[in-house]
Amino acid sequence: MNSIRQTSQGQNQATCAQCSLKKFSVFKNCSSTLLEEVFSHKALVNFNAKDKLMKQGDSFEGVYCIQKGVLKITKEGKKGKEFILWFAKPGDIIGLDSFINNENYSFTAIAIEPVCACFIPAGDFKYLLRKQPSITIGLMKDLCDKITFIEERLTSLSRKKIREHFAEVLISLAVKGKNSSDGDVAVSYSVKDMANILGTTRNYLYKIMNEFSRKNLIGVRNRKVVIKNFDKLSLVAIGDEAS
Repeated sequence: MNSIRQTSQGQNQATCAQCSLKKFSVFKNCSSTLLEEVFSHKALVNFNAKDKLMKQGDSFEGVYCIQKGVLKITKEGKKGKEFILWFAKPGDIIGLDSFINNENYSFTAIAIEPVCACFIPAGDFKYLLRKQPSITIGLMKDLCDKITFIEERLTSLSRKKIREHFAEVLISLAVKGKNSSDGDVAVSYSVKDMANILGTTRNYLYKIMNEFSRKNLIGVRNRKVVIKNFDKLSLVAIGDEAS
C-alpha cells in the first residue's frame, strides 16, 4: 500500500467525534470514546484525482472510510478491460469484502476527484467488531446493498437500450438532493467512465449525447455533462419518452 505511505505523511489524525458522517455510517451506534480508543492508529489521508487507494490483488491492510470526494470501484476483466462496479461516496467504507473473506483486495479504487479518507488498519477494525459485535449487521447490510446495486445494473444492461440506460445512469450519478426545479445539475464523471458503466464505446456514447443535446435534455459545460431537464430524461430512462 505505497499510496497510503505517500499520502498520509504530514496528515493529522481524524477525530470520530467531530465527523459529520458518523450518524449516517455503520459506526453510528458506537460511542465516540470507543471509536477513539479502538481506532488509535487510523490515519487521515488525502488523494488527488487518478490516485489509487487500493489495487486489485494487493495485500489487504485495512479499510477506508470516505470523508470527501468520489472514487470509482473497478475490476479488471479479460485483456485488462476495466469494468466499473460502483462509485464510492462520502460515508462509504471500502475494503469490507477483503476484510470478511481475509483475502487480497478484490478491486481497484481510483479517485476521480480529490478524496479525503480515514484509513483504518485491519487489526483495529477487527478489534472494534469484538468490542461491539452489533456493527456486523450494518456491515453485512452495506455489502448486500452493493451486491444488489451491481445485480440490478447487470439486469438493466440486458433489458434496456443503451440510450435508456444512459439516461438512467445520468440521473443516478447526478448530485443528490437536486431535482428538476433546481436548475442544471452537473455530472462529474468522464465520458470514458460512463461508457465503461454502460458497456459501450465512447464514440457510440457521443452519438447518444448529441441526440440528447439536440433535444435539450443535457448539455456540456467545462467538459462535464449537465442535466438540463430531469423530467424528460426520466421518461427516456423508463422507455416512456413519447407519452
